[in-house]
Amino acid sequence: MGNILNDIVDEVNIKPSKSKAVIKWIISIALSLITLAFVFGQFKSSFFSRMDKFEKTLDDNTKSTTELRTEMKSGFDAVNLRIDKIYNDGYKAFDDFQQYNNKQLGLIIDYGSTNKDLLKRMLEVNTLEKTKNVESSLEQAKKENTVDSLKIIVRPVKKIE
Repeated sequence: MGNILNDIVDEVNIKPSKSKAVIKWIISIALSLITLAFVFGQFKSSFFSRMDKFEKTLDDNTKSTTELRTEMKSGFDAVNLRIDKIYNDGYKAFDDFQQYNNKQLGLIIDYGSTNKDLLKRMLEVNTLEKTKNVESSLEQAKKENTVDSLKIIVRPVKKIE
């Protein structure tokens, strides 16, 4: 760096020697500042490049969390619908059973003291009919919703570089 300064300063024709020294110092300080600014800029750009990677990873994680939240919400909604269907079907079955018992008790009251054989046959026929109705209802319920919508999804974690 000293040779460059001497070449530049030697070409300049300035009479006082103090001015030459001042110009030499100004040029050397300016070159040093330019070099320092270049080194600082390179360091800063590499540092911010790493920060960009962190920012990108954070954005990816936020996006994944949002997608997971929407998937979980839809999955929970599907489970809630299935649970509601189970409650509704159970209530309907219980109501049917209550009506069936009321009919049988009515038959017992009507025919219990007069014709016991007829009462037994009627109760057996009613029981067989009710059993067939329950079996057909169960088969129909099985066919309606046999596909499970809940799935466990495992994704690999992205490495931070």
